[in-house]
Amino acid sequence: MRVVLHVGLPKTGTTYLQSLLATHRDALRAGGVLHPFLRPGAMFHAAVELRGSAAKFGLAESEVAGTWAALCERARAHDGPVLLGHEVLAGATPEQVAATLAPLDGHEVDVVVTARDLGRQATAHWQEEVKLGDTRSFAAFEAGELRADTGRDAGPDAGGVRPHFWHAQDWSWALQRWSTAVPAARVHLVVCPGPGREPAELWRRFAAAARLDPGLVDAEAVAPANPSLGRSEVALLRAVNAELVEGRAGRLDRDAYLRVVKRELAEGELAAHGSGASDRPRAPYRLADVLGEATERWLAELAASDHPVHGDLAELGPVLGGPDDPDPDAPVPPGEDPARIAADLVARAAGAPAAAPEDPRRPRRGGLFRRRLRG
Repeated sequence: MRVVLHVGLPKTGTTYLQSLLATHRDALRAGGVLHPFLRPGAMFHAAVELRGSAAKFGLAESEVAGTWAALCERARAHDGPVLLGHEVLAGATPEQVAATLAPLDGHEVDVVVTARDLGRQATAHWQEEVKLGDTRSFAAFEAGELRADTGRDAGPDAGGVRPHFWHAQDWSWALQRWSTAVPAARVHLVVCPGPGREPAELWRRFAAAARLDPGLVDAEAVAPANPSLGRSEVALLRAVNAELVEGRAGRLDRDAYLRVVKRELAEGELAAHGSGASDRPRAPYRLADVLGEATERWLAELAASDHPVHGDLAELGPVLGGPDDPDPDAPVPPGEDPARIAADLVARAAGAPAAAPEDPRRPRRGGLFRRRLRG
């Protein structure tokens, strides 16, 4: 029995890979590879259990207790490769790493860390925070996180806690932490393909790290998940969040917010009717210093290690906007009324009919908000 443990990082094609494995669970099993199914969301619950973060995700301890042990029991019963993991494990401490691997003692374990360039990660991370309710501009995110790193040893004794962006995206640190319990030669770095490359290339690199036949799955069967929003959509979502924070339209509990705002509005309607790739926010050119220096430092650490690399390290160079490209916070054309959208979302969460548009003759897109006014 050999276990392949994919631990993220977040926003590095993890949802695509997880969906691909789940879709092809039977085909993998026919090829001798186990991707165990315990119940919907079991991998996530297991990662939350191991990280001790149930409350953070609005879960009760009883909902996640014993999940990792049950998955490991199924893994130990299989004679062949086993695929496990979730991106929540990327931030595991050395103590949590040891607890994760304890039920697999005596079996060979390969750990896979997926990484993407910090330029695309910066805007993706900011956008994900907005999808989760954040109202910050990119400039505020840059000041509060991108330029506020206090180092890997940050903590109460070091003057603070490391900003979430750096804790989540420091792939070299993740490699080091997982190497405290697994030999570095079995802790793999998979480089996410650069812009314009087909998603299937990520699967081929992952399969190489996992020592699997890439032909066991159809890499085109699953579309890339979590499509990026344009500047217009992000600006609208921030404004809607502000309305909900102030409570002018009413309030949503966490579960309702994730359902009607994150999934239905942001990842559903806004993503489907977005303004296109040309309007997607790009990390500003001014970030070349902080993102470039971090990347060079991590590449130097990697060069001094025994970690196997799958993919082209040049693709980890930060992808940034040009000097004349619009800033992520640059003004965008006027769109829908965020106050009305917020009121509609609160009504939807409560199961009530959405408010009628101001002008009944104007159609409403997707039954939620009015068509965008242009110019």
